[in-house]
Amino acid sequence: MPDGLDDLLGNDSTNGSDNAPGGQLRKQLEKVLADNKALSEQLASLQADSRSRAVKELAAKHAIPELALDFFPKDAALTDESATSFVEKYGQLWGAQAATATTPEPQQQAAAAMQQFASQASPPPVAPLSEEQYRAKFAEASTRAEVLQMLAELGGGVGMGE
Repeated sequence: MPDGLDDLLGNDSTNGSDNAPGGQLRKQLEKVLADNKALSEQLASLQADSRSRAVKELAAKHAIPELALDFFPKDAALTDESATSFVEKYGQLWGAQAATATTPEPQQQAAAAMQQFASQASPPPVAPLSEEQYRAKFAEASTRAEVLQMLAELGGGVGMGE
């Protein structure tokens, strides 16, 4: 079957010779393409399995019956908000009313501790200036004292002595 590869690889598929220019390259390319296809299929399968498990966990958290999951949108984000919205829309089918998801006490305590820890953290350090910014800053200095002060701020170890 002629294709763009035939032109690139010297039309080696017509004579069947592995020794023709590009014959080995074609084999390698076809192997890589086949491997890529197999890995893509495997990835899609793993992603589908992962999403299925995540949907079931979300359904258990929000008391959504498994039969109702057929109506859960395939492209919906797997968040508490999307599950609550789903229950609001379809909950009458199994007699449920939307309620906010309750987070277990240990998770609430961990979240509170994390927020407290984050509030005590110091702000990130100021990023150092680029070389161009340093050059511009030194160009603005008009006296020896200003240059020495800038060097001291940079940690150059130069004192302010005259």
